[in-house]
Amino acid sequence: MTGEAYDHLMAVVVLGALFSMAVFIVPSLSYVNLLYLEQQQMRNIALSALKTVLFDEGYPANWGSMAGLNLFNESAVQRFGLALLSDPSFYVLDADKIQRLASNPMGNISYQKVKELLGLTGYDFSIVMRPLFNVKSTVNLGSGDTTRTISFKANVSRYDGKPVPNAIVWATIIYAVKDGSNYQTNTVTVRNVTDALGRCQGSQTVSVSGSAEIRDVIVIFRVTVADRATIVVSSQDTSNPNDIALINVVGDNIVLTMPPDAPGSQDARWITNIQMYNFETSMSLLNGSGTGNDNKLNYGSSNVWNASFPGLSSSEPGVLILTFRTETLGPGGRTLAILVGPYALWSQGGIMQFNTAPVSSGASMSVQRDVIILGMAYVAELRLWKT
Repeated sequence: MTGEAYDHLMAVVVLGALFSMAVFIVPSLSYVNLLYLEQQQMRNIALSALKTVLFDEGYPANWGSMAGLNLFNESAVQRFGLALLSDPSFYVLDADKIQRLASNPMGNISYQKVKELLGLTGYDFSIVMRPLFNVKSTVNLGSGDTTRTISFKANVSRYDGKPVPNAIVWATIIYAVKDGSNYQTNTVTVRNVTDALGRCQGSQTVSVSGSAEIRDVIVIFRVTVADRATIVVSSQDTSNPNDIALINVVGDNIVLTMPPDAPGSQDARWITNIQMYNFETSMSLLNGSGTGNDNKLNYGSSNVWNASFPGLSSSEPGVLILTFRTETLGPGGRTLAILVGPYALWSQGGIMQFNTAPVSSGASMSVQRDVIILGMAYVAELRLWKT
C-alpha cells in the first residue's frame, strides 16, 4: 500500500511539473516563433520595396526630369522607382530622380507620395544613400596668395569600422585664380595608396605667377578599390559655400538657384567658370566675364540661372566644378568661391537621407544593396519599421 501511494504521489508531482512547463514554455516558444515570423515578414516587405526602388524606372520613366526647367509636380508621378532608363544594367540609378528626394528648389517628391506609391500601409521607412567607403579626412589648405602647400590625411574604412588597405586615394586639389579681370579654375591630382590600417597622407604645392592670386581651394577625395570608386568632398576656404547657390542638374541643363534664406550679403554673384570633371579629364563648359549681366545671379531680379549643355546627361560627370565671383559674408570686397555639385549629392559629405524621422521603438528591418550613381559606387539602404 505504501509503495502504491508513493507511486501515485510521484505521478502527481511529475504531471504537475509537466503542466507547469507547458504553461510557461509553450507560450514562450510560440512568442519566439511569432517574433521570427514577424521579422521574416518585415524582411520580405523591405526587400520587395527596395527591389521596386532600385529596379523600377517608375512612371513616367523620366519622372525625375520630366518637368524640365519648370517646377516639379509630384502628382504627375504614377509609379515610383529610381532606376536609370537608358542603362540596361541592374543597380544603376538616375541622378535626376535622386535629386528629387532632397529638399530641392526645383521641386521634390514628398515622403507621403512615395509611401503611397510603394503601398507601405502600416509601415514607415527611410532611404539612405551613402558612399561605398567611409572616408575621414583632415586637410590643411595652407595660406598665401601666390603659393600654397596643401596637405592631407585620409582614413578609409567600411561602415562597420574595418579598414580598407591598398585602396587608391586620388586627392584632387581645385583652386580658383584671379589675375586682374581674368578668372580661371585649376586642378591638380595627388595619388596615394592606403596602408594596412586604411591610412594615407600627402601634400602638394600650387603656385601662380605675376599679379595672379589664389582665392579659394577645395579638395575632393576619390577612393577606388578594384573597379569600385566612391567620392567625398572635403572642406574648403569658403565657409558655407551653399549660401552662394544651389546646384541642380536636370537632363542636359544646369540650374543654379539663390538660397532663399542665406545669411549675410545679398549682393550679386557671377558664374566665372563651369567645368565637368571625371577625375581623368576636365572639360570647360562655360567661361564668364564676372561683370555686368553676364551669367549673373541676384536676389529679387535673377533668383534662377540656367543653361543647356548638350550631352551633359550622357557623359556621367563625376562632379561639376563651378567658380563664382561673389562677396563673402560681411564686408571686404568680392572674391572667388568654388562650389561642387549637384547639390543633392554632395551637400552633406555625399550622404543623403529621404525621411529623417527616427525609427520607432517597434520592430524594424534594414536591407541594403550596392548601387551606381553617375559612375560612382554607393550603398542604398532601406529602413522599415512598423507605425
